Amino acid sequence: MKQNRFFSAVYVVGTGLAISMVMVMAVVYHIRTANLAPEVNRDRMCYVNGVSYKYNERGALNSNNGPRFVRDVIYNLRTPEAVAVTTDPTMMPFMVGDIFMQVPGHDDAPKVNLMGCNDQFWQVYSFRFLGGRPFTEADFQSGLPRAVLSESLARRLFGKVEASGETVLVNDVAYTVSGVVEDVSGVTSDVYAEVWVPYTSMAVVMDKMADEAEGSAYLLTSKILLRDAKDIEALGDELTGEVKRYNTTLAAGQVSCPEPVSYADRMIGDLLQMDAKQTYMALGIILLLFLLVPALNLSGLNTSHMQDRIPEIGVRKAFGAPRGTLLSQIFLENMLLMLPGGVAGLLFSYVLVFLFRNILLSSGIFAMMMGTGGSIFLSAGMLLNWEVFLYAFLVCLVLNLLSSMVPAWRAVKVNITEALNA
Repeated sequence: MKQNRFFSAVYVVGTGLAISMVMVMAVVYHIRTANLAPEVNRDRMCYVNGVSYKYNERGALNSNNGPRFVRDVIYNLRTPEAVAVTTDPTMMPFMVGDIFMQVPGHDDAPKVNLMGCNDQFWQVYSFRFLGGRPFTEADFQSGLPRAVLSESLARRLFGKVEASGETVLVNDVAYTVSGVVEDVSGVTSDVYAEVWVPYTSMAVVMDKMADEAEGSAYLLTSKILLRDAKDIEALGDELTGEVKRYNTTLAAGQVSCPEPVSYADRMIGDLLQMDAKQTYMALGIILLLFLLVPALNLSGLNTSHMQDRIPEIGVRKAFGAPRGTLLSQIFLENMLLMLPGGVAGLLFSYVLVFLFRNILLSSGIFAMMMGTGGSIFLSAGMLLNWEVFLYAFLVCLVLNLLSSMVPAWRAVKVNITEALNA
């Protein structure tokens, strides 16, 4: 590095820029798929979201799960360990409208992100309670007006975290605060909200139990925690049987729903609004381009550098050095040159992810436009992880192989006489 400072500097900078682009994708993928609190079971999660209710005489209604469908189908499934049912945050503005929360007798009435959920929601997801407790199964079954607040909302409304037992007005309906949890980041889009209430306490949801779709399609999403990720096929078979049974109870139409989809496939599919396999293929092509283009540039740089080292290689071959030894030396030298660039690229990727987190980590463009994606903040635990460091090392390894092996192989193939006379 000291003998060839210009070459080393260009190599490190080129490597760093190339790796930073790839590592942005790796860091974002890690944050979106790793088990991060409160979504600590992403690897075992799957979803049953869509429902199609086909009327006997006129068309169909395609929507999320309805309250009756959830009650008679989803809650009857035996394969899951637990089922969290929530309102769909992207549909809430259309179905419910804006939601405001106020302390009785106070003027401040901030607009809030509200999520309706069931009691199992608190079993599937791991929230850190700063005070109080979640609402109970009895609260949920009775449709009692209970609310769990985020820390920042509790401080805004009451000036403190100790808010259990206090009364708040949610669009002029009185709710009792049962607990306060630590703020959650918009990165955990399955659970993000500022206030959580039993969806059975929401008239706008429960009134749909007897609508023209017979309560089959509406505002709810079913987030299913499996005992083992491999159980998703068994869940699909059981769901098919439950839907057939449920259809025998309907009078005006029939219901169908898609197969359960895993967390990773759902997240990847939502990324480009394509089928998960197509999205993985598109991302693979993008990743290949990010690696291939800089590899070609670095390969040209290595070719020029190898020409200067051919006499050295000739001397070593004259003293009996085999090709494998020469190749491994060149590979190791290039790897040592590349590692500083890899570290710089990884650090730069963290900067890019932090600066553009609202674009890279949003749950979708639609959510950004509607303001339902939530405030995205990143903790050190989300960014600093051995998996990400492993990704960075593997990228360095692949880039090194692509950029150095062809020039090195051509250099060591030169016969000894030509090499000594070069």
